[in-house]
Amino acid sequence: MWRSVLAVLVGIIIGGMVVSLIEIPGLLMHPFPAGADTSDSEVLRSHVASAPLAALILVGIAWTAGPLVGSWLAASIARRAPLIHAVIVGMFFLAADIVNIRSLPHPAWLNVVGVLAPIVACWLGAWLAERTGSRRAPPTLSDMREKNMAC
Repeated sequence: MWRSVLAVLVGIIIGGMVVSLIEIPGLLMHPFPAGADTSDSEVLRSHVASAPLAALILVGIAWTAGPLVGSWLAASIARRAPLIHAVIVGMFFLAADIVNIRSLPHPAWLNVVGVLAPIVACWLGAWLAERTGSRRAPPTLSDMREKNMAC
């Protein structure tokens, strides 16, 4: 059980780091005005509304890559039930995207990406974890008896 909890936590943390790293160039491309209060929701709304398309595309890429990496990592670390672990991570990112979409105005296409990307990414992450062989099945009782490991 601890391995599963750790797998999900690592997936969420690393996936969040991926999102942040991909969004950094967009923030450099479209920085906040000097002296802007980033805790003010109106400042944030006007900033997102005036963002160039390239910065918004980077957000869409980040909202896809973060859940993909996080889901793959969680499924790989867990070594069992890859889809369950990947879906838990994907649903965390889906919830975060929905909160973001509801709090700030985004173009319609980015709203669609924000909802669909984590769903597709968590499935793809689980599939990749199975394909890359990072998921190993636990030993069966007969395997353990053959290796003289069973009680």
